Amino acid sequence: MPADLDPTSQSIFFAYAGHPSLRAETAREAVAALRRRGVDAQSWEDLRIGGKTLIDAITSKIDDCDACVAEISSNNPNVLFEAGYALAKGKRVFLALDETDEEALRNWSGLALVDTFGRLNYGGNAQVLATQLFDSLSDPTLSQIDTLLANGKPREDNAILAPAAPHKTTSVERLERSLERKTYLKLLASQDEFGLGTLSYYTQEAYRSSAAILHFMKPSRKRAEQYNAQLALVGGILHGLDRPLLMVAEPEYIPPLDYKDMLYRYESAAALIDHVDQWLSHLPSGPGVKKRLGRIKLDIELPIRTFGSYVAETEKEDLGDYFVQTNEFEAILTGRASVFTGRKGTGKSASMQQAVSDLRSDRRILVVPIKPTSYDLHGLHATLSNFKDAGSREYFLVNLWSYILVTEIALRSLAHAEDLPAGLGADSNTADLLEIVNSLEIDRSSDFTTRLDEAISTSLPNSSTPEGARFDPSEALRTRWQSQLLPKLKPALRSYDRIAVLVDNLDKTWEKGADFGSLSHFLLSLLVTSGKIENVFARSKRGEPSTDVTLTVFLRTDIYDVMTKYAREPDKINPQTIQWRDEELLIRVLEDRYIANRKDSKSDNADALWTEVFCPEVHSLPTRDYILWRALRRPRDIIYLGNAALTTAINRKHESVHPQDFAHAEELYSRFAVDALIVESEAQGFDLEEVIFNFSGLDSTLSDTELRTTLEEVADHPILIDWLIRTSFLGLETRDGSFDFVEGEAEARKKERVAARIADREGREMRYRIHPAFRPYLEIRDDDILNGRQD
Repeated sequence: MPADLDPTSQSIFFAYAGHPSLRAETAREAVAALRRRGVDAQSWEDLRIGGKTLIDAITSKIDDCDACVAEISSNNPNVLFEAGYALAKGKRVFLALDETDEEALRNWSGLALVDTFGRLNYGGNAQVLATQLFDSLSDPTLSQIDTLLANGKPREDNAILAPAAPHKTTSVERLERSLERKTYLKLLASQDEFGLGTLSYYTQEAYRSSAAILHFMKPSRKRAEQYNAQLALVGGILHGLDRPLLMVAEPEYIPPLDYKDMLYRYESAAALIDHVDQWLSHLPSGPGVKKRLGRIKLDIELPIRTFGSYVAETEKEDLGDYFVQTNEFEAILTGRASVFTGRKGTGKSASMQQAVSDLRSDRRILVVPIKPTSYDLHGLHATLSNFKDAGSREYFLVNLWSYILVTEIALRSLAHAEDLPAGLGADSNTADLLEIVNSLEIDRSSDFTTRLDEAISTSLPNSSTPEGARFDPSEALRTRWQSQLLPKLKPALRSYDRIAVLVDNLDKTWEKGADFGSLSHFLLSLLVTSGKIENVFARSKRGEPSTDVTLTVFLRTDIYDVMTKYAREPDKINPQTIQWRDEELLIRVLEDRYIANRKDSKSDNADALWTEVFCPEVHSLPTRDYILWRALRRPRDIIYLGNAALTTAINRKHESVHPQDFAHAEELYSRFAVDALIVESEAQGFDLEEVIFNFSGLDSTLSDTELRTTLEEVADHPILIDWLIRTSFLGLETRDGSFDFVEGEAEARKKERVAARIADREGREMRYRIHPAFRPYLEIRDDDILNGRQD
């Protein structure tokens, strides 16, 4: 091991907020105390020029220092930006927190990204902080950036880091759509809620990017403080990596001094799009950095650095190496599944992504993936309001979807022909199809959202409609798809035995405040249309080919549950649902990723994961069983917990993952699980963020009376309890001492009946158990594991 460093030979920069004044005074005293010990310590206040702090002066000072301490008790964005900059520059970063301040602890709770750092608790005492820093400076630990960038991918041209904003305002949606239409761009971190990923993930994506666009929210928006604070940290990392950075914000956002000159506050969505377009057009187009990072050399080498990302969209290149096939997945490949449901993190997007890849390997299959990043149904609502009865609305929606699906198949067929050596002109049928597409003014370069908007506008009368003439929007669409497009499309599909249409992300508009009734009818009409389209393509006239068309729609379970309430015959939908009941199959998600990501790529021994990487047991359970017990039964959660434990062990320079590493990892994972549940709850109309703290400090097992007493002040708490059951927050006792955690409304109703019968038979109340995934966050003891896993 390297010898201890001499603290007096190092320099350290202090970043802290100017307010509250007492905390700033404590930081200044800590600087003075370190100076008295011979440490070259300086603060941002030492760099005042003309009464103002210049970011260039601060970053220059950080460049010259060996370490940086950031006092983050107040979530100050300037401090977090500077901490991120120092981190990216390879400086050792120390996060200081006054843990005696309840507000500071709440702020820390909102900074999920920095959990893997640990922190210096100094109790508001300058001397304690100075002593901890002096001792920490003598530790020869490598800078955190070495660990964060281990296994990082090389920088890519035209890769834009654009994390998704938490609220889909008009401006946010239009920006996302505008970026998605720029097909030459590769968007990073745009598919999942920002903040649910790890710091390692966002740092690696920042390194991989060529530029970044960060969108800050006005302070009055829900969870804006936590979101903006974490975004400031990522902004500092990007600035430290010398990536071109554009920060945009709503007009009410007050820009911090550090990055005031780098931030654009827009007054309208149009102004935002125009500014972003101008910025993108002036980005440098040089070759950039092509050098791969390689593996970071640590004192202690583990056989694996990461299990990969839990976000399927970021694993497009590697997913095939470790995708775990299920029976439900086979139903997609064969076309037997028309609806594929699952909760967030169960693998819907991964299944679609892998299905597209597998199906494309067969040249007889034309694969048509439809995956909008967002779409706006305001125009559709206006159109539907013109219909007087439900039958007319349904007929219109079926023709709308028929036009959309036929158009998407036609465009995919043309794109595939264009990629062939002979191009579009090789086949007269393809040429005829191209001609009709152009005559209908269908923009081949536009995205799904634009084509949906255009299809809706096509259904409205225009200036060419004779005055006083009757205009039927349904027939206008029907004419376009059935009489104009379809006759030219069928001959162009002669070389295909099957057309596989896969639709995902239709739940992007499913959020708080949405018209769930209209959205449900919109999605249900797609299922009705799929059967009609299959029949249309299967029928053939003399000399006309028939084609097998299959359609699979991927939906979140909670959305499917709501949607079926509006269906006339919900029992006929018969979805395929992925629930990972088979623990052997679920743990393979981790084992297969271990084999694919380990240094010795020739080894295919999955058992080595449990002997070379992980400790034998955690909390008296074999580690394999512990992971399955602690995490929700979803690939996303298993991967997150595994990565959190692995990263903690690497940071601590352990030769394997120790039980104490898992103790820290389960806290990180528990917060992740709660945050993900809060995101899912936003469309339900209740504030889960407030509700969930009612469970803090309770026993892990609750009787029915205890549960209802806990939530008695929550409006409509019976509805909330049902939702907590079907999202696995609460498990039901279905056998003595054994609890089932279910997913989905149908399964929840079935298990509730079983639990009620057993409780009635035994003359007691129903009992519930809080899932182990959420208990560390709520600081609930895991007493049930002392006698082995009971649930």
